[in-house]
Amino acid sequence: MPQPLIDPGLQAERTELAWRRTQIALVVIACLALRGQSPVLMGLALLTAGLLWISQGGRYRLSLAMLRNESGDSRPLQILGTSVALVVMALIGMAKALATL
Repeated sequence: MPQPLIDPGLQAERTELAWRRTQIALVVIACLALRGQSPVLMGLALLTAGLLWISQGGRYRLSLAMLRNESGDSRPLQILGTSVALVVMALIGMAKALATL
């Protein structure tokens, strides 16, 4: 059975593109929060997007190195931090929506 052709750079590229989409989504959330007069939500979204943007290059190089060495080393604190920020933003957004009812 022939082995499928796999370009080792594509996996890191897909990961980087996924993080870029997350950054764009956070900026959109910040714009919507600004429109909805929620400065805390806007600040948290912009801060999270900024931190992701700053660490983007290192994350891409780390992904490429992991593929070359065939070993996986995730960044649990970065993933946990992003997840917590997104949950907090969702809770703030829901509280704001419920308060307007």
